[in-house]
Amino acid sequence: MADENPFADVNPFAAPAQPSQQPNAGLDDYNPFAEQQAASRAAPVAQPPPVYQPQPTYTATPATIETTRAEPTINAPQSQYNPADAQLKARQQELEKKAADLARREQELANLQQNVEQANNFPPLPKFCCVQPCFYHDITVEIPIESQRLCRMVFYVWELYVFVLLYNLLCSLSLMLTGGGATTFGVALLWTFLNVPCSFVCWYRPVYKAFKNDSSFNYMVFFSLFFVQAVITGAYAIGIGTFGSCGWINAATELDRGNEGVAAMMFICGALWTVLCIFMVIILKRTHGIYRMSGASVQKAQGEFARGVMTNKNVQSAAAEAVRGGISAQVAQTQY
Repeated sequence: MADENPFADVNPFAAPAQPSQQPNAGLDDYNPFAEQQAASRAAPVAQPPPVYQPQPTYTATPATIETTRAEPTINAPQSQYNPADAQLKARQQELEKKAADLARREQELANLQQNVEQANNFPPLPKFCCVQPCFYHDITVEIPIESQRLCRMVFYVWELYVFVLLYNLLCSLSLMLTGGGATTFGVALLWTFLNVPCSFVCWYRPVYKAFKNDSSFNYMVFFSLFFVQAVITGAYAIGIGTFGSCGWINAATELDRGNEGVAAMMFICGALWTVLCIFMVIILKRTHGIYRMSGASVQKAQGEFARGVMTNKNVQSAAAEAVRGGISAQVAQTQY
């Protein structure tokens, strides 16, 4: 009994007996893994995992990185409305419109300058007068658009200068009629009739030509003569009788003498001379600013003067006569 093995006939890996068919089966047919095998058979068959297709690899270059980073911005949402951008765009459109209008006006001005008949129209004298206009004067036609405003200001200053000269002559006449200032009236009369045409020819006409042709030589002539004119105008505002002016000093003198009417006229004349002097200084400063921006210089003025002298017909004829005279003298000396 001691040598018998109770589990000799037991196979633990044998298939278990079906309980429904063999309800009374013994340990010989028992399978401890029968329930796990039955559960594995009853479980649904799992689908195979999807096959992953590898993507082609690319070398990461700087251009590829930049393109990859820039791609999300293609479909980025639109930025919100910015009033500053809208105002800047409107301002740009306005400037473009003004530039186009300026170009159109310059083209019209160029066409007008080519087609207009430039007959002398200044000074505006009647046709029955024995003296006819000597100059053609039209700021709208001859002067570039960017310089027309300043050129008109200079012309208005010249007109004011003529008016003050005439009013100064009237004041000096009143002074002479009240018992004094005969010398003042005589000098004022001479100064008026000389300065009205000379001021137009000597300093207004040069600045007109400078604006028209961008002439450095005419700028230089204007600056030199107009500066002297401004100094003389300041002296006239002071009122020195020997200069033929009626200014502050003469007015104060007449007021002390009790000639209040003439003194009032002279005070007004002194104020007009002072205002005119201030306007002249302003015109001189603004014209100098345009002169510097135009690129004019003393060297260009000298070149223009030399070309003007060489192209002058009178100078050419005089030079030709001098050359012929010199050749004739040399021939006569050789024959002798």
